[in-house]
Amino acid sequence: MSWLTEQGEVRRGSVASWTPPGETCRVGDRTLPGGMLYVGTGLAAASGRGVEPALIDPLLPVDWSSPDWTGEGLGYWPCYSDIAPRCRAAYLRWLAAGRRHRDVSVGYAFLFLYGLERRVLLDLRRDDAARVREVPLIRAEIERLMGLFGSDGSFRSYATEFRGLLELMSAAGEDPGTGSAPAADGARPSARLRLGLGEFARSGRALPADWALSWVMSHPGYSPRTAAKRCPEEFRRLFAVRYDDRHLGGFRIQPRGPELRFDYRPASGGFRGTASMTFQEVPDVFDQALPLRRLVSLADECAESLSAFSRLIGRSPELRGKLASAAELPDELVDLDAGEVGAFTEWARSRLGGFAISTVPAADLLAWCGDERPGKKGVIALARILGRAGIGMEPDPRFGGPVPAGGSVVFFHVNGVSEAAPTSAYRAATLLLHLGAAVSLADGHVATEEKQLLVGHLEEALHLTRHERSRLRAHLRWLLATEVKLTGLSRRIEEVDRTQREHLADFLAAVAAADGRVDPAEVKTLRRIAGLLKLAPDVMDRSLHAATAAAPPASAPVVVRPAQPQQGHTVPPPAEAPIPASKLRLDESLLAARIAEAAEVSALLGSVFGDEPPDPPRPAPPAVEPVAGLDAGHSQLVRALPEQPALSRAAWEDLAAAHRVMPDGAIDRLNEAAYEAAGEPLLEGEDPLEINRGALEAML
Repeated sequence: MSWLTEQGEVRRGSVASWTPPGETCRVGDRTLPGGMLYVGTGLAAASGRGVEPALIDPLLPVDWSSPDWTGEGLGYWPCYSDIAPRCRAAYLRWLAAGRRHRDVSVGYAFLFLYGLERRVLLDLRRDDAARVREVPLIRAEIERLMGLFGSDGSFRSYATEFRGLLELMSAAGEDPGTGSAPAADGARPSARLRLGLGEFARSGRALPADWALSWVMSHPGYSPRTAAKRCPEEFRRLFAVRYDDRHLGGFRIQPRGPELRFDYRPASGGFRGTASMTFQEVPDVFDQALPLRRLVSLADECAESLSAFSRLIGRSPELRGKLASAAELPDELVDLDAGEVGAFTEWARSRLGGFAISTVPAADLLAWCGDERPGKKGVIALARILGRAGIGMEPDPRFGGPVPAGGSVVFFHVNGVSEAAPTSAYRAATLLLHLGAAVSLADGHVATEEKQLLVGHLEEALHLTRHERSRLRAHLRWLLATEVKLTGLSRRIEEVDRTQREHLADFLAAVAAADGRVDPAEVKTLRRIAGLLKLAPDVMDRSLHAATAAAPPASAPVVVRPAQPQQGHTVPPPAEAPIPASKLRLDESLLAARIAEAAEVSALLGSVFGDEPPDPPRPAPPAVEPVAGLDAGHSQLVRALPEQPALSRAAWEDLAAAHRVMPDGAIDRLNEAAYEAAGEPLLEGEDPLEINRGALEAML
């Protein structure tokens, strides 16, 4: 480290001296505590021209009777030897009071600062032991004075620069790896940060995450996103985790660039020009483009990952630390074993126990929402946290399920839960499952053979993924544990043509007859479904006759429809003895035929809902200008909204699928962005969805 500055020398015959920090001195009958003062006579200014402005000459007159607290007689660059006696009185009384009062002219604080600048820039450069001892004390005093006079822009600017100089002097020769990185204040880069980066580059050591973050956040060329400023602690933690994961402890900076040089222009009029500190062999890497681009990219990525959490906290700060906010955090920041999240996951694991699947009262789950009437967002938040703990839930609104209001929910083990929109094959399977469960439950009992048709075949025929098969089993468990309703299926059935609906009727008739008998209640349900399928009653009757035509012998006639008394016909007498259940045998060939028919139904539905044959892979979405901070997919979705004031739910789901986003999740995401941009939601209602044109214009 070397200094370049014009120096002044003490005049011959000078009796001036420096009072070290913490000591006292006397001027006349006044005791001045705290030290850090030059007192005496004959001390030349640093430039060699005139007297040192900060020198307190005890021989000069002081008007103690009328101190000038407002500093009217100070001038722009005050010098103790030139100011009026009234000003000297005010200055000395301020010093005698411990420099604690702020209700005086800021010029007196400047006059004191002049002496500190001289001590650091001239005296301490030649005395290493004194520099090590005094620089931290002088820095602490400067920070204290900034607390008193920081509202004055001029003093704050000079004091901040001087503090940076003191930081450099303290850090010179130290190992930056032994301490934490200097905090980014958002105004200007810390001198210690620049020195530390240069030392890391010179030594070839990897840059730690906290230094990397301070670097990018301090650079004037980077503007942090809202999430980084609103959620600084979460942003810092996420940046550190991803930085260490990708760079295995940090990357190395190339030691390129000029030697690090720090220029300081003193506030004191006793200096002429600028004092410069040069660190030999330490490169100035602060503006290196390549590492900064990498850090900016990572910082923006982390801010984007926190955007949903940031918007939620911006609207409802009281939710920080709650389940609702934890659900919006990236996976890396969610601790499944601590706080409210830990309590919830522990409860869920205990309810699932060692079983692969378990039924849980819906009221017990909804109690964790914390609302009297839990809504869709609250249930989705719980489902997200459960997924991170390896637990799936049915019904799950993210996969087309309703929001549970009562009854039961089903937990099951999963290995990660994707939030991508459910595949068309899974949608087809749930439609068949829903209709089939309604038929199976009609007689109050679900036979094993019916379950085989409902789940076992669908898993294979529709080529479901491993996760979808697990979810389908859980969905059936939930359907069988709740009251299956045939409402809300009209839109999905509309996608099936007449031929396919007739095959659906055959499949459902096969489900009803799979256990060797058709109950009247099952017939009634099948006829209701025929109405939904817009089929004539005789079509379903023919399917039932075909399903039972080759039925095995039974203890009584197989009931296809409720009996009606008719004249001239004799009712067959009852069997003398019932056939034991152990004697009943299913016709395996008939069951195989019914399964084959079901396969045909599934294939036909797959042609409507499924991906057979597979479509070619979609090209990557083109780069688009972000809308209201949204990612590319959601930005494209906003731009694709029609000009009409509303659109149907079906049209919305098609539009969301075209942009590869989940319909319900997209509504929440777009509305959150709209609240931040315009203070209003973008989409309202259920079916149709109303488009808020004002919010849309604000987002665009």
